Amino acid sequence: MGIKSELYGGFIVSKNILYGKPIKYSFREESSIQQLNGWNFYAIDEDEEYVSNPDNFIILSAKSMHNINPVILDIFSAPYGTDLCWLYENDIHVGFYDFNVEKEFSIIEMIKIINS
Repeated sequence: MGIKSELYGGFIVSKNILYGKPIKYSFREESSIQQLNGWNFYAIDEDEEYVSNPDNFIILSAKSMHNINPVILDIFSAPYGTDLCWLYENDIHVGFYDFNVEKEFSIIEMIKIINS
């Protein structure tokens, strides 16, 4: 079964992620543009100057996001206001720090929370 990107809408993603840098931060906010789902993704080591420039971002489909990291679609249904730092051990994504509750969660724990 393929991913039906039209059911997800567009994700706003730092171009650094396309160039291979790992995701460091993601948040979801209500979008004023119907075609966007509200998810935004930043890479490691991006400063305020970088993230303030809209030319440094691209809109990607769900298929593209799944190719970057399949867990993105597992957390897709998180509510607006979700605010996550991605945690790594030895360059492997192992979990999240949820800024809203100020707590670390494993990937599996976060998926269970979001989908409950």
